[in-house]
Amino acid sequence: AVVSTQSTGEVHVNMVDKRSEDFVAPKPILRPFSGSGYRLGSPAPQVTSAPSVTPTNPPTSRPTVSLDESQPTTSIQIRLADGTRLVSKFNHTHTVGDIRGFINLSRPDGPPSYSLMTTFPNKVLSEEGQSIAAAGLLNAVIVQKRS
Repeated sequence: AVVSTQSTGEVHVNMVDKRSEDFVAPKPILRPFSGSGYRLGSPAPQVTSAPSVTPTNPPTSRPTVSLDESQPTTSIQIRLADGTRLVSKFNHTHTVGDIRGFINLSRPDGPPSYSLMTTFPNKVLSEEGQSIAAAGLLNAVIVQKRS
């Protein structure tokens, strides 16, 4: 270690002889939040050990819902049972049944019976005639569960 430096340019160095001591490795540096985790509100953790499943029949053209541009719109993300995601715009007056029809048009080879759920709080969307606004689905994420 450098003890003092004077204007003469002299440097005084103190050395300690540690040749007789055994080597001790330094402690590893821990990095917080370096692992993986699960997002709060997800219905179930996804296992990533298997290769990701690609849809057998991906849509070539995305079906759309008829929008009335003069009415307020919202964007809804739908997580399908096969692991893919759909994002579409809906009017606030569209119904849960319209979302189900959009899913059926997007994935005709999808599961024949399924339920739609919100992620947080977990709630099954069973009323097909309920509007998106009344169901509290504005800018929401919906999960498709196989029945």
